Amino acid sequence: MNTHPLRWDALVFGVLFALVVAGWAALTYDVVSVDDLAIAGPVALIIAGVAGIALTLRRKP
Repeated sequence: MNTHPLRWDALVFGVLFALVVAGWAALTYDVVSVDDLAIAGPVALIIAGVAGIALTLRRKP
């Protein structure tokens, strides 16, 4: 079996999709309120952005 290189774009969009589904499920089952998601959504995107920048800066030329 051959190993394939990791595709960062697929990983990022997969994690983003999982976060959206988790937020929807938490809202549907009254685990969190809309106000909580209004804070958690941008925080998750900021963390993902910082992680993306860190991975870009870590890349070897």
